[in-house]
Amino acid sequence: MDTATNNGTRLATLLGRHGRLLALCGLSLLLHLLVIAWIDASMPAPPAAAVAPLAVRLADPRRSVPATPPPPALADSPTQAPAETDLPSAAPASSSPEAPESAPAPPAGVTPEETPAAPPGGAEAVQMPSRYRVSMPPPVTLVYEVRDASGPAGEATLHWETDGVQYRLALDGILGRIDSEGATDDAGIAPHRTSYRIGTGSASVVFERERRVIMFQAFGRSARDTPGSQDGATVLMQLAGIGLADPDQMQEAVEILVGRADAAAVERFQMLGRAPLATPLGSMETLHLVRGGGVRLEVWLAPAHGWLPVQLRATAPDGSVRTQVVKEIRSAPAG
Repeated sequence: MDTATNNGTRLATLLGRHGRLLALCGLSLLLHLLVIAWIDASMPAPPAAAVAPLAVRLADPRRSVPATPPPPALADSPTQAPAETDLPSAAPASSSPEAPESAPAPPAGVTPEETPAAPPGGAEAVQMPSRYRVSMPPPVTLVYEVRDASGPAGEATLHWETDGVQYRLALDGILGRIDSEGATDDAGIAPHRTSYRIGTGSASVVFERERRVIMFQAFGRSARDTPGSQDGATVLMQLAGIGLADPDQMQEAVEILVGRADAAAVERFQMLGRAPLATPLGSMETLHLVRGGGVRLEVWLAPAHGWLPVQLRATAPDGSVRTQVVKEIRSAPAG
């Protein structure tokens, strides 16, 4: 019994002696763990290993059905409206009216601003001729010698007066007697009223520029007018003005709308080339033009003399020929 008591006493003494040591060791271990945990938390986490993104490829169910190719585009065709075959025959739900069809394109060579307004009912439509640069010829009087198959056959005259704004022109010769008056505009000479004297009668032609209509009063009809239109006399001076403004315009042909006594038509003056012309005033270098039709008209323009028409020749359907060639050129003061 004494032995057991002694052992218990020794164990209690040992525990008392080392208890504090164990407590200190435990506290030290706890402090180390706290320090390690703090260091661990303060250090940046190592970068995660790059993981390739997972690509998910979805199968296109349309791959199994070949696509229908679109219909070939039609060159220069207007945009078509959607087909209406699937629409019911009943009235459409929307009350808005259908869009109007687009207006037809103006004829080739015609810009939208130049498209003439529609003339009154009964007016004949004509094709728009080309536009040319024109310089107004200065006032002048030409005196011609007239010739036919039998020889000399009198005189002819062309009397042109202008102040650059208004003009008066009197032509008397192989083309008959034509009196014209009017003004000038961006297209050159702009006749307002023309009188054709045929035999003992006469026919008046009125160019209504604002309405773009040519009225043939003696025949009770009209035609559509266009910028640059002329009458049977002013067309000669318009040709001269085209040459004065730019000789390069005189290449192959010049087209001008001409209002004659009974109708208007685009007349084409074809260039036949340059050639010397014998006249009572001497030899002149000229540009030879010809206009076909019922009466063939030939015109010789002299560039050295202001592109004036120094010779005219008319060939009738029966083959008879009349010519007028200049024999005098008189400059006149501005009108």
